[in-house]
Amino acid sequence: MVLGGALLGTGPASAAEEAPEIVEGVDMGTQGPFAQSGTDAVATRAAATTTAAPSCVGTTAAYGSTACFVPYGDVVWVLDTRKDGMSAAGGVYTDYGRASRVCVNKAGVNHWVKCDYDYWEKGNIQLRALRYDSGTGKFYVPDAWSDWIPVDGKY
Repeated sequence: MVLGGALLGTGPASAAEEAPEIVEGVDMGTQGPFAQSGTDAVATRAAATTTAAPSCVGTTAAYGSTACFVPYGDVVWVLDTRKDGMSAAGGVYTDYGRASRVCVNKAGVNHWVKCDYDYWEKGNIQLRALRYDSGTGKFYVPDAWSDWIPVDGKY
């Protein structure tokens, strides 16, 4: 199923909502969240094969895309898990009215990207993992939603 420019579906986004801000993530290679070398790097590579990211909360995965959130620094990480010609995307929604954003991974399959945001520490976010075609500006399902995640990381 193809979605229009706005992130439509079952969740915080609605047909009346404006199109989200699309942000191209910074390519972090295959290392993943916070893993530069040593044991963390090995753990990150192992996690990438299972679509879970260390140091991240709210890990959400759908066909071709995994997204997660690191509360310290308000960083959204997105992993492209399929070589299908589309970019992985991680939509981010708040429970306090801030405009939605989408972190897009144009780095390619098995690469992580990160998008740095600044969220209200008393708020919550929800992640949505899906795919994006930059040529048409459309999002594609299947998609997956996380539960609400406290921005401060305290459950």
